[in-house]
Amino acid sequence: MKIIYLGAEVPSNRTLLESAAAAHVGVSYWRLVKRGLPKTKIYLLSNYFKDNMSIYVHAGIPRNQKLSELELEQFCADYEDFIINNMDRITLFSEVTHPGLSEEFLTSQRKTVWANVPPSKFLPVWDQRSGKRGLHEMSQKYLDIGISGESIEEVTWLAGDTRGIQRRNSTRFHAVACGKPDNLRQIISDTASTMSWLSPMIHG
Repeated sequence: MKIIYLGAEVPSNRTLLESAAAAHVGVSYWRLVKRGLPKTKIYLLSNYFKDNMSIYVHAGIPRNQKLSELELEQFCADYEDFIINNMDRITLFSEVTHPGLSEEFLTSQRKTVWANVPPSKFLPVWDQRSGKRGLHEMSQKYLDIGISGESIEEVTWLAGDTRGIQRRNSTRFHAVACGKPDNLRQIISDTASTMSWLSPMIHG
């Protein structure tokens, strides 16, 4: 399992990761936007990250962040542009997830926008609302599937079902924002992204 160190959108964190020779780093587009993206030029990951770093991008909207329908639509459109402009430098990116986005919207995005990107770079994320049906349908279409840390912790049947899917389809699961060892033991994951490495700095 590859450990992806989240928080690399912050320059000081990126410097720490570089000094520690971290090979797999995660970037939150939400936090990049909040920090302020350049207004007169395109933000290119290649200008900020060393060539030997594998970059994993996630939309990063906090689950409890309240956004209007218009704000969500604008964020999704901006995220699409960011991904397309940086595609050559991205190892893997996840789709936008938020309780305000419907299953129909996510399905439409996958069939239109994300159908035109390299399949090996796109990470659809399972939504709890779709239940077992949604997970098994996704496993028929995608080799890689993301599962949030919250879902791993809350959904008790995931461990058994993901193992069954892996035996049948060789699906690769990715634990998104999941740093708890007990949760990581529940699912056999190809990657696990976490901000736990920052805990000593944040909490002392």
